[in-house]
Amino acid sequence: MSSEDWPLEANTTVSILPEPHRRRIFPIVLLVLAAVVLFWPARNYYAQWSAIQKAQAAFLAKDYAEAFRQWKIVADAGNPDAQNNIGLMYWLGQGVARNDARAVSFWRKTAEAGNLNGASGLSQAYYYGRGVEEDDQLAFMWARKAADKGNANGQYILGVHYSQGRAVAKDDRRAFEWWMKAAASGLADAQYAVGSAYALGKGVGKDDAQAFAWFSKAADQGHPNAQFAVGQAYSQGWGVQHDHGRAAVWWRKASEHANPQAQAALGYAYSIGNGVTQSDADAASWWLKAANQGDVSSQLNLGVAYSKGAGVSQSKADAVSWWLKAAKQGDTQAQLLVAYAYANGEGIARDHKSAEFWWLAAAKTGNVDAEASLGMLYYRGINGQPDYKEAAKWLLKASSHGHPAVQIYLDMMKEDGLLDTKTL
Repeated sequence: MSSEDWPLEANTTVSILPEPHRRRIFPIVLLVLAAVVLFWPARNYYAQWSAIQKAQAAFLAKDYAEAFRQWKIVADAGNPDAQNNIGLMYWLGQGVARNDARAVSFWRKTAEAGNLNGASGLSQAYYYGRGVEEDDQLAFMWARKAADKGNANGQYILGVHYSQGRAVAKDDRRAFEWWMKAAASGLADAQYAVGSAYALGKGVGKDDAQAFAWFSKAADQGHPNAQFAVGQAYSQGWGVQHDHGRAAVWWRKASEHANPQAQAALGYAYSIGNGVTQSDADAASWWLKAANQGDVSSQLNLGVAYSKGAGVSQSKADAVSWWLKAAKQGDTQAQLLVAYAYANGEGIARDHKSAEFWWLAAAKTGNVDAEASLGMLYYRGINGQPDYKEAAKWLLKASSHGHPAVQIYLDMMKEDGLLDTKTL
């Protein structure tokens, strides 16, 4: 065994499917741009109606600047729904520079006049602390005002409060009840939340078929997280028959909305030819999109692709660069790969102290390969300085966890009188 080559190279042979999306609810609230049907003074009717038609057409054409300009005409005339829409466009930065304070100003004006969408928008601002100081009590108050009068956005936000225990005692059952009210009105965020509740069995009995049904309702409205969830359901057979082809179709829909989990899953599908024609290049392409958004599994898999030259030009340096990103997010497999790269100078300058750092990080999770590698590192020495006490500690720990490769080191230490378990 060469003293320069580490025997415990981390596994780089298997792509990793991202964590199934069954364990979290995505609590983002987006108000819906409502069609405006109101009564105005007769002298303003034609001008405002014309502006509304132009605004809606521009919005559908994704000409947000023109949509903003036309909605502003109607908003300036005192139309509350148009004012809400202007607030939303400031909130999202659509057609105008994002300005949370301006969004809050418009929503407060309509909310205080009794407009329900304005109240739910103001609740959202207080919930996230955007444009105002975060205030759970005020967020809950405004959501409740809207929810009690049947506003779907308010009902959804109120459900989030109960789900997370913000300004009110945590109550999954009440969260589910409010989400169901909003979902019945067709709000996609609420439909997704109801699906998540059924998938997790939170506030309602676990029911994969119901979860799939509600995810599908939201997915059909273009909800990216719901589209990903539908893909996961088809992939895993949750509430629906296994169909890898359908899974890939839904992951692609979500991926086109830049959902990183869907992009990661689609990359995995291409890497093994599951529901799509196998293509290393397509796998790497989708992983790159997700990795650039911080998806850990994609950063890891993209590093593996670069290390092997699978779908991309082989580059050890690029491999280590991506593994480092995943390692810094706490991924144990990436931490092992980075440590191995530092230990052997593959794709990065040899640095045993950095190898030690990353093996220690992985060992904290109980990873037996990291424990064994640390024992070997201390036995051989960092910068020529062995530490036999630390070597024995980690080798014995790895041995107790069943690692097969450490016994030879323990035997050598025992033979040389270096293994004194009494001092450990």
